[in-house]
Amino acid sequence: MKKILRPQSKGYKRTNRRVVMVKSVKGTVLSSPREGDTFRANLINVSSTGCQIYSNKSVDNNNMVSLELGSLDGSHNVAYTGKVVWARKNPMKSMGRFAYGVNFEDMTAEHFKFLETNYSLDPSPPSAE
Repeated sequence: MKKILRPQSKGYKRTNRRVVMVKSVKGTVLSSPREGDTFRANLINVSSTGCQIYSNKSVDNNNMVSLELGSLDGSHNVAYTGKVVWARKNPMKSMGRFAYGVNFEDMTAEHFKFLETNYSLDPSPPSAE
């Protein structure tokens, strides 16, 4: 089997810090035709602009999803809406058969504050560079 290399853009560097963890989250598909389907996922990392999850649920690219991220003390969850920007089969099937990159949309000051308080992320929204 021939290995497919993905092109890397020159000088590419992530601008948002990611926090790595494994935490169970609840998700809901917001796009048709599977609108309303719920699923469990493992949150693998999170940043102020998105996250990576592993799940057994098949979700297509460009589908909108809602993910419920829990607080540190477990007292409440905050829903983050985002678009699936990439999807692939996960080699670590014990964590979920599929891996997804989700780009958060419609972020409010409360969303950023929740990430700062519960996930040790920067307090301010990402800058437009």
